[in-house]
Amino acid sequence: MAQLIKLYDYISRYEIDAYRYPSQFIRLKRHQWDKVSKAWENNMFHTVMKVSEIQIEQEEEKQTFLQKVKNRFSKDEVEIEKQEIKPLVNETALDDEELQFQFTTIPKTVDDLKHLFLDYIFRFQIRWASSTIREKSSVDKAIYRDKLLPYFIKRLPDQFLLLYRPIFKLKNAPVELEIILIGTSEIYCLSFVEQLDEAIFTGSKEKFWSVRKGENEKKFLNPLISLNRTGTVVTKLLSSQGVDLPVKKLIISRNGYIDYPFAPFDITILDKRTYESWFQRLRQSSAPLKHAQLKAAQVLLSHCLTNSYYRSEWDESN
Repeated sequence: MAQLIKLYDYISRYEIDAYRYPSQFIRLKRHQWDKVSKAWENNMFHTVMKVSEIQIEQEEEKQTFLQKVKNRFSKDEVEIEKQEIKPLVNETALDDEELQFQFTTIPKTVDDLKHLFLDYIFRFQIRWASSTIREKSSVDKAIYRDKLLPYFIKRLPDQFLLLYRPIFKLKNAPVELEIILIGTSEIYCLSFVEQLDEAIFTGSKEKFWSVRKGENEKKFLNPLISLNRTGTVVTKLLSSQGVDLPVKKLIISRNGYIDYPFAPFDITILDKRTYESWFQRLRQSSAPLKHAQLKAAQVLLSHCLTNSYYRSEWDESN
């Protein structure tokens, strides 16, 4: 499962330490999968559900025991015991380091279990890509309806690091870039042209391209403008810090065809005829995280724009 290390201009857990969090995420995910899958195999799945009868019974037993203990003390002592010492940080923030699954249904098959697990991991990824223990960003609900974002996160291996339409701060100006995928040996800048199924996109060096389906044809802004900007920014930032990873620019249409006979030599075109074989090669990659890859992530994240605010519990503590 690819790791979402930057989402738009949201604050990211990975910005704090790009060397630590990728490997930590892999460990957490594997640990939780073992926990959830074993619970399912042993017919104990209720133990990882949002509310289980056993949890309710245990809570009732704890309350009964505590009430008996409290009754042994005087009224004044009970009042003292009831006083709460307010922590500096809310427990929710402290527990944010761990994956806390709360399933509401019991999967019938292993495939159902995998899909449920991936859905929860995806939401966890959004949380790590929009908050830290101290700060958080306001997440647009439309993100959960985005089809391209979960497509990459759920299908690619853990060692791929994804910056999803990040906004960089360059010369004190915000610059919105295309999707950046950091692999173990290459970095991919990705631009997607997907409007209608079976559509034909005609490329050119002009400001506009055309898309045609049947008798209908219309113009749209040349996607290479943004893609070239993304490639240039990434290449310059990495070169300035001595990161030696090739940067490749890809324009993709998974559901249509791209006709561009004289495309620039540094642009790779993938459409319905060629995309799937490329994507499957990525999915089959088994190389572990590499130092140069993590350094590249740290360099790029250090130039990203971030909009966030302090969690209420930190505001109160300050």
